[in-house]
Amino acid sequence: MFFFVNQYLMALNSGVEHAEFKRLQLFKHHQVAATMVTRQFDALLHQNMRRFNLTDDQMTNLFDYFRGTLTYPTKVIKIDDLNFPRAYNIKPNPNVSEVVEGDRLVAKVHFVPSTVGHVYFIEVFDSFGNLAQRTDYDERGFKARDEFYGPTGEVITALYYRPNGTRFAEEYYAHNTAGANYVSLCKLIDYHGQDYYFNGEQEWYRFFLDELNRENGTQNTFIADRPLAAQWPVINMQTPARKYLWLPTPHANDPRDQVYSNLNNAYVYGIHQHLTALDGIITSTDQQRRDLGQWLGGQSPRPIYAISAGVVSANQLARPKVPLAERHAHQIIYTGRVDQGRRVDQIITAFDRVKRGVKDATLAIYGYGSALDELKAQVAKLKLTKVVTFEGYQPNLGQVYDHAGAYVYAGESDAQPLSLIEALGHGVPVIAYDVNYGPRDVVKDGKNGYLIKDGAIDQLAAGMKRAIENSKRQQRLIDGAYQSSQAYGDAAVWEQWQQIVN
Repeated sequence: MFFFVNQYLMALNSGVEHAEFKRLQLFKHHQVAATMVTRQFDALLHQNMRRFNLTDDQMTNLFDYFRGTLTYPTKVIKIDDLNFPRAYNIKPNPNVSEVVEGDRLVAKVHFVPSTVGHVYFIEVFDSFGNLAQRTDYDERGFKARDEFYGPTGEVITALYYRPNGTRFAEEYYAHNTAGANYVSLCKLIDYHGQDYYFNGEQEWYRFFLDELNRENGTQNTFIADRPLAAQWPVINMQTPARKYLWLPTPHANDPRDQVYSNLNNAYVYGIHQHLTALDGIITSTDQQRRDLGQWLGGQSPRPIYAISAGVVSANQLARPKVPLAERHAHQIIYTGRVDQGRRVDQIITAFDRVKRGVKDATLAIYGYGSALDELKAQVAKLKLTKVVTFEGYQPNLGQVYDHAGAYVYAGESDAQPLSLIEALGHGVPVIAYDVNYGPRDVVKDGKNGYLIKDGAIDQLAAGMKRAIENSKRQQRLIDGAYQSSQAYGDAAVWEQWQQIVN
């Protein structure tokens, strides 16, 4: 059994989770048992699973496991099902209804997004209007957690319930030396007839992984996919297991020097301090595998494997190719995080120059992040609001890729931009900066796109313009994109996994 160890699954996810989604489908296609593992409580977990087409056997959450609800029939809880006295008045609202007693606010009832009145959580207020308690309802229709708040508005205690109303776990909070609120004690109640106490979430997560390992006969494979949350519990498992650390980012601090610059702090525990406790490290590209080997002095005490995080599914490879005539030929797209490290501002600057030569060119930006407001201001200042659009985060971009004329990437660094491989799999030519890691492997200059000197905005603009200005050339690039995507196809990536599966 393979366990891909993460921290959470959310409505908006990063490349770490999207790589796991692709990996889960890859393993399922090849009939090898695998599941994503998370530790974070989330009353909307199963709604998010449906959003990303994950089945119950592809997700194992700590709270679901100890609560006994890895699978559970869904029912609907509405405000009429709650135990409010008849003397209270309810002010209905589609998103949040208020419960009042005279002039005093007693509670606010929040509803599950995209539903009609399905109870999500309730906030309860004291007579001074302070938040005193929050009660969460699992979206499948049962009370799942109570949180209690102190005078400063911080959580002090959390109680967790089974669907039958019995309590199965408790968490207690304290302040660390920096004054931050954190879970200092976890109590697991009546688990196989015993109560267990853990000094924080990491110890409980480690115990959870050991239970999964025991349940499946031990010697299973655990891959720490989100290092800061997963490497400690994986490395410190007390049952026999195969343990790997996946690197979702470059391993060293300087994106341009991955051999001699200092180690990324996220990997100090796993690579610098406890590498020998692992069975190996997994990178997404062969270049990073080589660079990490050099960083480790040329002789790593544990194997380093290169396995692509990006996968073009067998179904996608078999689909009919979309020709230029069926695309928005002059539409350029960007998909991914929208923050400073992705340098989307440079894409917009370059596009402004493209627009001068290709009058009907458009740029669509898909994603979310901290730089969104600044980028919108930049677009307004350049008077591009009619041709540069911000489309937000979308869980499935298949149709977007199928209709795009070109894809552009200007990130400062990455372990392997999944979006480049997704674009190629849908026949979209790629224009990308030559950075660590991934673009150099994916982009074959002049065949499936253009590889640009890092930071050269003029060249980026020229590459974007060249990709879309001539229909015959653009069709050749589309054909090249489809052809080169074979290197990241299901069969090719599964062959890479045989280093660990066998």
